Amino acid sequence: MKKTVFAVAAAMLSLGAQAGMYVIDDFNSGDQLINLNGTDTNAQRTLTTTLLASQGAVSSVAQVSFGTLDIANASGEDSKVNVSWALPSLSNIIPANATNLSFLFSVILSDGNPTSLAFTLNNSPLAAFTIDPNTANSDVSFAVGAAALAAGGTLGLEINGATGWDLTLDAFGLQWTDPVTTQVPEPASLALVGLGLAALGARRRSAARKAA
Repeated sequence: MKKTVFAVAAAMLSLGAQAGMYVIDDFNSGDQLINLNGTDTNAQRTLTTTLLASQGAVSSVAQVSFGTLDIANASGEDSKVNVSWALPSLSNIIPANATNLSFLFSVILSDGNPTSLAFTLNNSPLAAFTIDPNTANSDVSFAVGAAALAAGGTLGLEINGATGWDLTLDAFGLQWTDPVTTQVPEPASLALVGLGLAALGARRRSAARKAA
């Protein structure tokens, strides 16, 4: 069973913990499939792939399906994948006195190659990570400032790796501590709980389908 950061946050909310959550993309909608070079835009995200190197027949692919972002390169292939999301203004979503605001995502699986992820907000660098080879079911987070997110804008992610790299990602969002959260979740919090649990259910179905 895959443990996601959103399932954990949903559980905290259901227990009345002082936490908040905003889901950017759980990959449960807006399925996409791109081979070689191309761009596809839908209501959820823009997905772009660029083939940088190849040997022989090319099978590089990036797709969103079954609740994950899955990227695969054959031996001798290297592609760059860019994903972008249109963030709304978060000034009315993140409480003014929220603390411990962090951006978080889940690495479901990487192959034996290292991969790099670089995040930008309105084309300004936000954070960069290297995902180690053979990483599985790992949550990654980094602190962000509420002021930087207040106006919203374009959140970008560029992914690249060593030749032949494969990577599966899941669940992008924001989490924070809310000092004024009461012990009785409000309707918005209940909706987030439902969304988080739905995401967890989708991961289970995805795992079962891939194992079949």
